[in-house]
Amino acid sequence: MSEIKNEKPYIKYALILLGIVFAVLLFFLVREMRRLNHSEIISVREIQVSHFLKSHGPLTTNDIGIIAPWMTFDYINTLFAMPPTYFETTFNISNSRYPQISLSGYARSKKVSSAFLMGKVESALRDYMNAQKP
Repeated sequence: MSEIKNEKPYIKYALILLGIVFAVLLFFLVREMRRLNHSEIISVREIQVSHFLKSHGPLTTNDIGIIAPWMTFDYINTLFAMPPTYFETTFNISNSRYPQISLSGYARSKKVSSAFLMGKVESALRDYMNAQKP
């Protein structure tokens, strides 16, 4: 019985230490998630869009607002069932990384804001989709 009493303080200290380690790890995880979110590498919106798209068919003009700077031209083509060369032709893109370049990456290479390019992409999508309507 005396052996059990002697072990309890060690378990208590081990649990406290484990709690401290967990809190430190949680702190660094949250800090890293904020850094990634700030640099537009990940975002809550991106995660939500990803879950939404897993069970959804091609998107329509009503869904154009989901376009984000992290998306590649290829990803947008897939989401909206666009021809693979549509944006390349429409914007006269000669970048060798097309269609795997992100909107933000292409905007940086052209020295324009991501918001400006996203507006142009959204407008081009609307034009294409409206032309396809019967």
